[in-house]
Amino acid sequence: MSHQSKSAVAAAFSAAADTYNFGADVQREVAENLARRIQSLSLAKNPRILEIGCGTGFLSRAVVAMQPSELLLTDVSEAMLARCRDTLGSVPNAKFLVMDGEQPTVGGGFDLICSSLAFQWFDELPASMERLSALLAPGGHLVFATLGADSFGNWKQAYADGGMAPAMRSYPATDSLAPLLSHVEDEHLTRSYANGHVFLDELKLIGAHLAEDHYQPVSPGALRRVLRTFESGIDVTYHIVYGVFSKT
Repeated sequence: MSHQSKSAVAAAFSAAADTYNFGADVQREVAENLARRIQSLSLAKNPRILEIGCGTGFLSRAVVAMQPSELLLTDVSEAMLARCRDTLGSVPNAKFLVMDGEQPTVGGGFDLICSSLAFQWFDELPASMERLSALLAPGGHLVFATLGADSFGNWKQAYADGGMAPAMRSYPATDSLAPLLSHVEDEHLTRSYANGHVFLDELKLIGAHLAEDHYQPVSPGALRRVLRTFESGIDVTYHIVYGVFSKT
């Protein structure tokens, strides 16, 4: 992703910092599910923790409860970081840093690096995972949740039926990530929306409406045809992939 595109992602999430929690039902649930997986791991007492893409703090609250000796919370959006700081209040040993998680600029030695629904914004996920895993201490874990390939299937199909490419990013298949990880599993969450407009409005509420860099937007008429497909409602599938890499 170009620097300009990274800036666009940061700007979109910054603009959504005040509305994010109103539209982030799935994000909240996934963070809770990821936190349970983290709690099942063998971790050092008072671990050093790095979070990538902390957002407004859904996962952050869970890692704060682990009483880390050092907690570094990062996000590409300064406004999201500020919202997370407000949510958490005063936390011992916590620091906040604007950082692109795909190109980490911090030292290593972390017992836990975690991320909930941020990796889907990475251009080169395997290379990014390699860079992040290099920051782990021996026995440390990289644990994340990301969107998978089955996400938004019927929305994508409506575009394909009209001979158009969907305004959705490409997400990895579970099988493609398995060789890179110590453990991987997935789940499919479904949310129902009154119509396509409501679905799109929710994406805008959370700042997740940006397409791929090379995407050519469809005409207003073509978008209206897609929306007419879902005038009576749409059930949207969120394919969530949970991955763990453990450093020996």
